[in-house]
Amino acid sequence: MYDVIARPLQFYYELWPNYAGAISLLTLTVMLVLLPLTLKGTRSMLAMQKLQPELKKLQNQHRDDRQKLNEEVMKFYKENNINPLSGCMPLLLQMPIFFILYRTLHDLIWRAPSGFDLGAAAARAANGVNNGVWEKFGNFQPKHLDSTSRLYQDLIQTNEMSSFGMNLAQSAQQALRSGVGAAAPYIILVMAVAATSYYQQRQIAGRPGAAQANPQQQMLLKIMPVFFAFISLTLPAGLVVYFLVSNLFRIAQQAFITRTMYKDHPEAQTASTASNDESSTKSGGFLSLIKDQANAASKARDDLAKSKSPAKTGPDSNADRSPSQTSKGPTSKGAAPSRSAPSSANRSKSKKKRR
Repeated sequence: MYDVIARPLQFYYELWPNYAGAISLLTLTVMLVLLPLTLKGTRSMLAMQKLQPELKKLQNQHRDDRQKLNEEVMKFYKENNINPLSGCMPLLLQMPIFFILYRTLHDLIWRAPSGFDLGAAAARAANGVNNGVWEKFGNFQPKHLDSTSRLYQDLIQTNEMSSFGMNLAQSAQQALRSGVGAAAPYIILVMAVAATSYYQQRQIAGRPGAAQANPQQQMLLKIMPVFFAFISLTLPAGLVVYFLVSNLFRIAQQAFITRTMYKDHPEAQTASTASNDESSTKSGGFLSLIKDQANAASKARDDLAKSKSPAKTGPDSNADRSPSQTSKGPTSKGAAPSRSAPSSANRSKSKKKRR
């Protein structure tokens, strides 16, 4: 099983004799293999989102019969060609790949027991070979590799996987023991993993329909960058390179998915329509012309109403008073009768006079 990772790794090392470069090419290969599954899972997830109203109808119809509800839901998925587990498949497949890669890298930097090195040095000293010096003391003894491959030959001659100023067999936590200056490349690598993880979660949160995600999922999106940064401090730098390259690939993948698959999402269409209406209003388009005409008509009506209203003759003028205010005082001779409805008290008085 480890040959699935080890063979491509030594092949890429032949193309690019750099440990970080070979790991990067291996990571891109893994992500490209999983890409069709990721796209299929995204399509299935979008189809489920569009069919949520119909699923809710089924849940309301069979809320009292759990078994019948499960049967109808599975039948519904089959009729619409939806696999509810397809969205999780890429993540489920990446976990064993990650563990295999971890074990492969761990076995690549495996060293012979110290007793073996001490025994070889003692034997050389007793035989007077090379003044008792065992030149392979502490060197790697890689597993799962072809002994004739270039990767194997280079590893058995060193005890470090040096690449871009780092020992990929060492973690950032171990490098900090030698000082901040020696650990600076490792810390930068860990910070790059945290930054790319955060940006990737921002991409997912900014998708149409992401607002409907449950609070647990929103919390998970915030925790994941911190989690990756924490474990990257304790893992060998070779695995951290795997994290960084896979995050960069996912960022490009998420951008492609958002621009192609999410353009038909209902929320994306609504946002697009709103932005088009806003842009047309700002640019003086058809909607802006209708709005201007409506404002002009409303202003004309107001001006006409003001021109027909009686002018004020003095401070005691009743032109601006309401009918209720003008009818309270004594009515002058020749004044227009009040149009206000008589009160109940006035009605009772008039009935008594008639009797």
